Amino acid sequence: MAWNYDALHKAPHSYFDAVDAMDVEAIVAHFADDATLTIQTANITHTGKDEIRRMFTDFTGASVSIRHEMRNIVVEVDKGKVATEQGYIGDLKDGTKNDMHNCNFFDFNEAGEFQRVIIWMAGTSPLV
Repeated sequence: MAWNYDALHKAPHSYFDAVDAMDVEAIVAHFADDATLTIQTANITHTGKDEIRRMFTDFTGASVSIRHEMRNIVVEVDKGKVATEQGYIGDLKDGTKNDMHNCNFFDFNEAGEFQRVIIWMAGTSPLV
């Protein structure tokens, strides 16, 4: 597959919109069946849609609100890679308030799905 700029640029926006809407199935739809999602700063990797779904189910279930503000995006069309810089602002049900600076790195498979996602978070990850 030859990736195109528009599809690669749109995918992280669609993904963060789904996260902010706390729509777990819409989130997971972005991932390949055998995808990995690594929270690098917590040294945790989730493998496959079932583990990724469980992690997002736990995260959205523990959240009162989730909001991402995209600050920067870099698209490497020829490699099927995207890097994003964003703010995450969220309130958890335990009273924790988060205002974090994060970066995500997305690798796409031939079908245009996320094959590998790596997340760097400033602060304690609410995704564990």
